[in-house]
Amino acid sequence: MTTDLARLRADSALATTYYSKMFSALTAITYREKGEDAVNDLWFRVLTGHQGERYMEGLEKLGIHKDPPAVAAAKYHYFTNIIGGLKMEYVEESPRKAWVRYLAPMWMYSGVALIAMPASVRRTVFSSWHPRNGRYMGCPRLGYVGTKFSMEGDPYDEGYFIEHDHDLSEEETLRFEVVTRTPEFDPAAAPVLDPGLWPEARVLKARPKFSSGYVRSTVDCLYERYGELATHQLVRSAMRMLAIQLTPDLAAGIGGQSVADIAAFHHTLVRATRREAALERVDDTTFRVVVRGTQPFDADGPAELRSAFFEFHSMATRMLNGHVAASFASRDGVDVWEFTDTGRWLW
Repeated sequence: MTTDLARLRADSALATTYYSKMFSALTAITYREKGEDAVNDLWFRVLTGHQGERYMEGLEKLGIHKDPPAVAAAKYHYFTNIIGGLKMEYVEESPRKAWVRYLAPMWMYSGVALIAMPASVRRTVFSSWHPRNGRYMGCPRLGYVGTKFSMEGDPYDEGYFIEHDHDLSEEETLRFEVVTRTPEFDPAAAPVLDPGLWPEARVLKARPKFSSGYVRSTVDCLYERYGELATHQLVRSAMRMLAIQLTPDLAAGIGGQSVADIAAFHHTLVRATRREAALERVDDTTFRVVVRGTQPFDADGPAELRSAFFEFHSMATRMLNGHVAASFASRDGVDVWEFTDTGRWLW
């Protein structure tokens, strides 16, 4: 049991890093190639797609559906983001007013990426989801107030849910307010996930789903906006550059750069993302990873999309060993990744 939990922890951390950076890369490439309006539109589409269903289902799963509306709304964002791997703070000022803070570093734009992305993105994020909570809960008195934004130079993203004494119009459900002094977080008073409902293993299994769900929604929204051809090109570009940035860290523990080591690295990454995959030795110079799972996409999704995401693995291979060639083929819904040591420099 201890060994299984240790492996689950490692797989969860690896898959969460991979998917969260993948999501970040897809939104960043959209900004670079399509502009500020496009990336804000993408965020809005991602966050509002199927939002109501996910929110109400989440309240039930978290066991907070009977809390007062402002408290339940704040706890929902506090808990779901903690499950997703974010650092959060929660302050319950009253049953009708509760604060949430999203602490640095920002999970989707780490390093200097925060500085490069337009500050308008954070206001779009919070205007897309938080003010709609009252509508889904059947509480037209519930609104959200955004008070701080890290992309605008604040130390964290912050705001509060508040239940008013009157029903709110659509325009009144969200407002922005400059608040220089806000309540201090007390860890001892913070709510905790019910360990009976959320043992560690369940949290670890759910964590990568948080990020992978954003990847799937992002691709769906790109398809709707730009079509398959342009979307696949955006994915390829994002995955190439993501591999350039992530490979040195992700592969630090593989123990070598032989073709066998490289194939094992890719197999480990696929297995961590809960896709069914087998590592096969063809001969001394060639290894295969046979991938049967398609998470987080549907099984009937286009092979061209999986090929576009394979660009990450192709570039990672090139970085690890310039003698090894990587290829992708799809046969009857099964993807075959082949890695061959050619014995010569390829680049």
